[in-house]
Amino acid sequence: MSAIAGKKTAVIVKSQFTLPNKKSPSSGTRFNDYLTYISRDETTRDIGFSSYNEYMRQDEKSNALFNDSEDHLNEEKVALVKEAFKLAQARGSILYQDVISFDNAWLQEHGIYDGKTKDVDEKKLKTITRFAMKEMKEKSGLGSNVVWSGAIHHNTENIHIHIATVNLSPSENQRGKRKLKTLERMRSIYVNHIMDRTEQRQKLNDLIRKEMVGKKKARTHSLAYDRSFRKSFLSIYKQLPKNKRYWNYGYETIDVIKPELNQLTKKYLDIYHPKEINEFHQRLDEEVSVLRRTYGEGETKRYDEYKTNKINDLYQRMGNAFLQEMKAYDNQIKTINQKHSPRSKKHTFQRNVSIKNVKYRMDRLFQSEMQSQQNQHAYERMQKRIERGQSL
Repeated sequence: MSAIAGKKTAVIVKSQFTLPNKKSPSSGTRFNDYLTYISRDETTRDIGFSSYNEYMRQDEKSNALFNDSEDHLNEEKVALVKEAFKLAQARGSILYQDVISFDNAWLQEHGIYDGKTKDVDEKKLKTITRFAMKEMKEKSGLGSNVVWSGAIHHNTENIHIHIATVNLSPSENQRGKRKLKTLERMRSIYVNHIMDRTEQRQKLNDLIRKEMVGKKKARTHSLAYDRSFRKSFLSIYKQLPKNKRYWNYGYETIDVIKPELNQLTKKYLDIYHPKEINEFHQRLDEEVSVLRRTYGEGETKRYDEYKTNKINDLYQRMGNAFLQEMKAYDNQIKTINQKHSPRSKKHTFQRNVSIKNVKYRMDRLFQSEMQSQQNQHAYERMQKRIERGQSL
């Protein structure tokens, strides 16, 4: 049996399979073993896969079977499903048996279950199951000729869903055991549809893209002329490769300067966006807490990766904003150099005239300053003579 679960996880996905005949290899549950499994629950004694549908829909366990199109299969439609399962078995299909089990308290936190009345929002769970099964079929490559039925059970401490699946056109190399990646994707679908964190995660994205990176891009004052950042800005700028194509945070070509670029980002956020970066980390820690509660203590990688990915996203976007600013700065420098490069006699003459004009203005300013100082000295001498009672 394959299973996806962490310690104290909110959703557990288990999967096993039954082969169509008792001569099958030992890699899957033998058909006779499967019949023993369902018979101990006093289900119907029909020979074949179809009996699993009876097991799933026992009154004390579930209200009714459902499938990819209907929430409640009547007797006529149940009979059709059972015939389809018999046909699939005759054609050599594997019977796939999946179980999705929930932490009832977690379901109650998200409005799916009422602990007092014991009511369950079965309609929503069935809708989510259809999304999960659609994903499973695509990821497993089962094709379109697949039949499945499901039932929601309340007969244990944890509400759970049984799903039985057969393939009416089984391939020769069909595989019974589900890939862990497929089971993980199925569980993620249940988690994401039950625990809707769209609004909270959108706020995180807005803090990154609008409040911090967006406002950085909107600034017209370049860090190249900001006393607090000029040294770091120019240090990074001088280390960039000649080809501006590689002036992008995602390129390995500039890996050597990324630590310095990250330091620039941190300093910038601390100075210009202390409130936003504080809110960002608070909201991020809240999401990590929710993920830990949902996926269990045993899956630290999942919520640690989420936090790391969000922080990396912020630093990558800020880094690219700085690199774009450096491109603009580089273009300005080249424009100035080209403007003052002596490409012709006329240009040289104009450049020299400009320099003479600047020198003349500087001389006038200097002379004015000297005259001002002389006048000041003369005034001071006059004041002293008045104080002494001397004639002017």
